[in-house]
Amino acid sequence: MSNPIMSRNSYFTEQRTPAGYPTMPGYAPGNGQQANPNQYGQQQQQYDYQQAAPEYGYQQDVFGQMPADRAANGEPALTYEDVMMKTGILLGITILTGALSWMFFIPSNATSSDVSLGMTVAVVSSLAAFVLGLVMAFKRQIGPGLSIGYSALQGVALGTLTGALEIIYPGIAVQTILATVSVVAVCWFLHTTGLVRTTSKGMKIVLTVMIASIVFSLANLFLSWTGIVDAPWGMRSAEIAGIPLGVILGFVMILVASYMLINDFEVAKIAVANRAPKSFAWTAAVGIVMTILWIYLEILRLIAILNQD
Repeated sequence: MSNPIMSRNSYFTEQRTPAGYPTMPGYAPGNGQQANPNQYGQQQQQYDYQQAAPEYGYQQDVFGQMPADRAANGEPALTYEDVMMKTGILLGITILTGALSWMFFIPSNATSSDVSLGMTVAVVSSLAAFVLGLVMAFKRQIGPGLSIGYSALQGVALGTLTGALEIIYPGIAVQTILATVSVVAVCWFLHTTGLVRTTSKGMKIVLTVMIASIVFSLANLFLSWTGIVDAPWGMRSAEIAGIPLGVILGFVMILVASYMLINDFEVAKIAVANRAPKSFAWTAAVGIVMTILWIYLEILRLIAILNQD
């Protein structure tokens, strides 16, 4: 189980076949015995592989090909550099649209009472990005159009939100950016060194917590808008043992998002190992960007709640 953006395609699914199975000459996977190499031709071996695929968990890809043949469909194979390059492009679009939105919707001489427009733009654009994210979660492959559109909407949402909070809590923008870069760097280090490896059970827990967080956030937004809960951060302002609920949830969600980011890096490498077509770089990249922006939002909100007094 992985990021919902990547989980609907077998390219991002880890292979669980016996070591060497795709290339072992003379191997008859149907009965697990060695066969005479001269007894089976290339066509017969391919047939045996396809028949044995379900038994060994060897999934065919969306083109009906076995993983060993995935690079032979006329499109260059995906590389990890492709994924990182597309990730950089999408993050750049988010930063650009965020900066422009901050400049356009948050006046330089604004006071804490003049940020209502920016907050409204942030809420509307974040809801639009959320809907687009749901659309992407049900697609097997994501192209540049949806990826760029999602990044731009998130840029508008996070840019205006950051600008508004910067007026209220000076210095919060720099603190959030530095903290986000630090968290992402730590996740990258833990992934590349192998100190942390995600598991299927761990991802199930993470996705459950993520869904619960989305439901809580939507309910909190509704209660705040309707005035049922009159507090700066809605239900997040409630205290447990003197600690705001938002602070507790913030630390938990940053840990959850960090775990998912490590999984995103792993799944991207699985797609490379599975020889996915190069066009799947956008799918992997937008999944990574989505998690990074989630970390940014949680840190931004956490710092704001810590300074709410």
